Order: sequence, then structure tokens, then C-alpha cells
Amino acid sequence: MKHRILILFLIVVIVTACGSPTPTPTPIPSPTLPLPTMALPTATLAPTRPPAPTATPAPLTLAALKNAEYPVEATATGKAKLVDGAYQEPVAPNSASKIDVRLSDTFALGDLDGDGVNDAAAVLTINSGGTGTFYHLFAVLNQGGAPKPIASMLLGDRIKLNAVTIQSGEIVVDLVTQGPKDAMTKPTLQATRKFKLQDSKLASTTPVTPTATARPTSAVTAQPRASATPLKPAAPKGFLAFHRNDQGIDRVFTFDLETKTVRGLFDVGPGLDIAESTGASLLAWSPDNSRIAYVSTRGKDQSNSLRLYDPRLGTNTGLTSSDNLGGISSPTWSPDGKQIAFVRLAGNKLGWAVQIVNADGTPCVENKQWCEVKGNPQGEQFRGGLNWSKQGILALGFNVSGSNDVYTMNANGTGLKNLTNHPADDSMPVWSPDGKLIAFTARRDNRPQIYVMNADGSGLRRVSQSTSPDWSPSWSPDGNWIAFASTRGSETNIFMMDTRGGNVTQLTTGGGDYPAWSH
Repeated sequence: MKHRILILFLIVVIVTACGSPTPTPTPIPSPTLPLPTMALPTATLAPTRPPAPTATPAPLTLAALKNAEYPVEATATGKAKLVDGAYQEPVAPNSASKIDVRLSDTFALGDLDGDGVNDAAAVLTINSGGTGTFYHLFAVLNQGGAPKPIASMLLGDRIKLNAVTIQSGEIVVDLVTQGPKDAMTKPTLQATRKFKLQDSKLASTTPVTPTATARPTSAVTAQPRASATPLKPAAPKGFLAFHRNDQGIDRVFTFDLETKTVRGLFDVGPGLDIAESTGASLLAWSPDNSRIAYVSTRGKDQSNSLRLYDPRLGTNTGLTSSDNLGGISSPTWSPDGKQIAFVRLAGNKLGWAVQIVNADGTPCVENKQWCEVKGNPQGEQFRGGLNWSKQGILALGFNVSGSNDVYTMNANGTGLKNLTNHPADDSMPVWSPDGKLIAFTARRDNRPQIYVMNADGSGLRRVSQSTSPDWSPSWSPDGNWIAFASTRGSETNIFMMDTRGGNVTQLTTGGGDYPAWSH
């Protein structure tokens, strides 16, 4: 009844407003329609309440960065918990030398991960007890006001840091580094390097400037070559020969990269001491993969012999031997496969020499079985590794005093050149298949890791990024992979990685070291 009265009242109002006593034929809106419109204002009030859960985290401060925990490979635990910007621990138990980690006061704030919250870019200096001071850039995320270092990148050794900024999510570092002729302690080259956080890693975004003599077409064609090597290169092929101590007997095995099978080849003798624990290799494939040169021994403290193994025939042939208590290591083939260079260690453990023999067993010169390329008249010490490049250049590791360095020289012993000249131990150099790069083992962060540099020593970069020792690199035939030995598991085994340090894959189980990739 009330609804009918309301409807009559509305009709009267409408007729009066129109000034006509005649009812309009226009359908009268339902009286229930205005009700939702009356409820709309109350429905829209809820979203206007203060959004309490979206409080912005507290900004990161220098004080917070100075008391954060950072991943640092040089330490025993792989971490360094800073206290007021510093951390120290002994290099080794009962050692007076200290690993010293410090946070630079130069840092920057800005959004690195695109969440609208300011993160930080910080720089740590790390000294592992030697003369080097390594600068590491860290991307530090802001997690509820607390700093969380998530990724790092090595900037260099004994550089000068000018400024660090964050621009549109990109970290920009202005620094002074070493030029081609600069001493490590006197850098003069101004440089700007840029990095971006990608997949929880810092990736370099620094533009590559072509040289002034490069043709425009060279710069264009270089790009496809760089991008043609994908994040994961094509699966490598060939065989890896490697050493394994099997129940007290040293043996050589092969690993087939395609079938993933392991096969035993031959014994190299009981208790083989590989070049007085210098890390030098004991075997190498011939350029045509028809033979393996290797070092064998008849027992502990007995002479070593350089031998050849033919996988097709299963035969062994002796080439030369050391004197009693002496040693032989690091056999490497000449590019034409006619000669083998190696290192001979004297029985008194003081004298060593780089020598060459003919692979067919004929005398090297003047009815002499071997000929000497380089001795140690100045008291140098051999510390591991000898390798012959495609261009006929020998790379080797030795030292005159103090730490070991990587050198190159001509096959006749002339043109000796120090490529690394670093206070840390550098050893076991191996040439890439095209002879343009050298991979080697270095102890620059208090543990052996794999580094790569150009044939002239420039362009040094660390490839392996492990908290475990990595050593004894060997190149795949296509130059896209590096095999190496590592203690990343409970025992030493053979691993491989691409030339950027990615796609690390364990190849052997049950032990293995000193890999040698077939050509």
C-alpha cells in the first residue's frame, strides 16, 4: 500500500513539473533503481581508508652497510660479517698474516631490482695477505630496511675509486685502473664501468668502444660472433684423458663426452709424485689424437720416464728417463706432432730444464736423445705447466724468487716474457686451440681458481667462481669449454664450464684430476 502511494505521489510530481495534466507515455523508472545509487557513496568509502600495509622500508644507511654480512670467497666460511666496516681472520691457522676485508665509504643508493625501493651499491676491498688489494662491487638489496648483498663483481687490483652512482637501475663506477704500461701500484687510466642486476647477478653493461683503426664493417660483424656463442654453447665432443689414483696405483682413464662413459687405459706406476706437487700435468694428446705422451714411474723415489701410448694398438714406447730421484712432467706436443717438450727435474731437486725429444725416438741433435731449450742458471724454480701453442710458442710457469708467474718463450728458448707479473702464484698455463688465449691457475683469492688472458697477457679475467680449489685447465677442441679439476664435492673430480665460467658440469665420479682434452 505504501508503494502505491509513493508511485501516485511521483506521478503527480512529474505531471506538475511538465505542466500537462495528461500522463506521459514514458515508462516510469522502477522505484528500486535509485536505491543502489544511494548506496554507492558508502561502497566507495572503503578503498579510501589509509593503506597501512604499504609502508616504505627504512632506507639503507652507510652504518647498516658497514655491519652487514657479505659473501667473500677468500675467507674460510666464504662470508665476512663486518663490524664497523671491517673484518679480519688469519690466512691460515696460527698465521700472522691476515685476510683483511673493508667497506669503502664510497657507495650509492637507488632502485636496482625495480620494486620502487632504494637499494645500494657498495664496494669492498679484500686483501688476502699478499700485496694485492682487490676491489669488489656489491649489489645490496633493501629487504625491509635490512641490507642483503646479493651479487658482486671484481673491479680490479689496487685501483683508485672515484665515484659510484645508480642511474636508472644501472650502477656506474668511475675509477682509475692500470693502463698497458702502468705498474700495479700506479694506475693512470681513467675508466667508467657500468653494471646491471640480472637474474641475481651483476652483468657488465659497459659499451665496447671499437678501436680507431677498426673498419665500421668489422664492428658490425663482430656482434653476431659475440652473440653466436649462446648462454650454453653446443655440447663439447672428444675425449678427456685424466689421472686417478685407484687403490694406491696411479692410472690414466678416458671420459667420452658423447657417451659419458669412462674407460681405463694404462697404469703410470705406484705413488707417482707429479713434479714434486707443483700441479704440473703428466699427459698430453698428440695433435692428431693418435698417441698420448705421459709420465710413468716404477716406484716412489725412482726415476720417471717419458712414454708414448697408442690407444688403437694399446702399445707403450719409452722416449727418455730422468736420473734417480729426479722427475719429468708437463709433456706437450709441437704443432706438427713431431716433437715433445717437457720439464726435467734433477735428482737433487734444485736444477730443472725445458727439454725436447723427437716423437719417433730419433736423436734430437748430434746423437743426443734430447736437446735443452732452457735451464735455470739463475736459480729459477719450475712451478708447474708447459704448453705448446698452435703458433709454436711455449707457455710455462716458473719463478726467479717469490711467487710463480706465467711466461712465454720461443721454442728455441729465446724471447722470454713474463705475462702475469703478480705476487700470487700463477701456474699451469694452457693455450686455447687457436693460440689466442691462455687459461691458467692462480691463487689470487687465497685458493686456486681458473683465469684466462690474451696471448700477450692483456684482458685478464677470472673464469671459475668457486669457494673450492679449481685447477689444471684444459680447452675443448672448439674452444668454448674448459675442463678442470676441483674439490667441489667430497673428492677431487673433473668438471667443465664454458669460457665465461657458466654451465658448470661435473663429469667424473670416483675421483680424477689433471684432465687433457683430445684435439
